Amino acid sequence: MTPRAKMIAARPLPRPIRVYKDETTPSFIRRLETANSLEPRQLRTLLKSSRRPWIDSLAAWTDYDPAVLILAMPQLGQHDPAPSLRRKLTGRPIRTTHTAACHRCALARGAGRYVDVYSTHEHVICPRHGLWIGDGVTGFSDQFSIHAGPEITAAWHHHKNLITRHGRSGVRKAFHIASVINWRWYDQFQHFTATTEIYDELAADQPGHSNSQAVVAASLYPAIVALTAAISSPHWAEIAHSHRPDRFLDRISIEVTEGWSPSGALDPLRHWMATDWLPGFRGSDAIRPSTPR
Repeated sequence: MTPRAKMIAARPLPRPIRVYKDETTPSFIRRLETANSLEPRQLRTLLKSSRRPWIDSLAAWTDYDPAVLILAMPQLGQHDPAPSLRRKLTGRPIRTTHTAACHRCALARGAGRYVDVYSTHEHVICPRHGLWIGDGVTGFSDQFSIHAGPEITAAWHHHKNLITRHGRSGVRKAFHIASVINWRWYDQFQHFTATTEIYDELAADQPGHSNSQAVVAASLYPAIVALTAAISSPHWAEIAHSHRPDRFLDRISIEVTEGWSPSGALDPLRHWMATDWLPGFRGSDAIRPSTPR
């Protein structure tokens, strides 16, 4: 270990950074390196070469109490935290999905423009700043205003209500299935009038993003949530997989497909109804409450 590396490992760095809720570890380390004019990946190399737990080294470099770091970034803690800590972390994202945080929130909290955070499947908009931060967003430059599409915010509230009603795990699965179906419809025939109208409004309001995949994803989101509502309901899912699915198809025709009834073996919805395929993941995308021992 070089003398400079020993100095870095032994004491707090000159310029600390603020913690950011649910930030990924690589993002936090990158911000710490940038603030202290260090070489990219220099701190990560030190962490990998040291026998100390990462949480101890990061606490030493930032002069934060380890408990503060764990509350901000639960992935730094133990795999099975104590019940008192787990209660504080309940509902926070697990390490399944990460995305760029709302850049306006990041700037307002003194974290810079780009912060990568772990997120849950409904984390698609920033309600405070009205930005799309969901599917199709790979960095802060992909984020855009959704004020021209109020249907998106309404769908987001509906999405959260579905989680409350049916549980996070079931809605997460249903949302994935509904996303696949709607994207396949989009690939087949550019989707339905309501989605096209949302896209046109967003593209006119944000011309710099008019060819963005994120704008397409935001436009599809209300239809995806509407289909999620039907699929996540045990009652309606049972009807969908029964020998008489007409009532389910009638609901989809009214709420999603604008009078058209999906049919044929190649239709993605009918394929799901026939096979009841499930996504590859299981369970919730958030930390659950501790179970009694």
